[in-house]
Amino acid sequence: MQTFDWFNFAALVAVGVFLGLAIDGLFALAASGAWGSILMIIALSAGFIVFYLILERAFEFISTGRFSAPRQLQKPRKPLVMVFSLPLGVIIGIIGAQFGLGDLLL
Repeated sequence: MQTFDWFNFAALVAVGVFLGLAIDGLFALAASGAWGSILMIIALSAGFIVFYLILERAFEFISTGRFSAPRQLQKPRKPLVMVFSLPLGVIIGIIGAQFGLGDLLL
């Protein structure tokens, strides 16, 4: 792994920790019966993801003139640490939320 991969690993773990805290917060909302809030959060998140994907495709089309880049025959494999960094962060976030990490970070 190169130096940039380690920075990328740390960033993905940090994002995973915050996602874990958000998942724990959604479970807390579900336990209190705030289903309307949960559905609104999920709908807004899904809408943002769709908007981001459409915007990304539009910028790619404007910059290159085609919707997809030419395909490579074989992609280089990601290091195993990079593959497990986001799930590791989510697990740390969910477990940490049970021990009060959310109060410390948020």
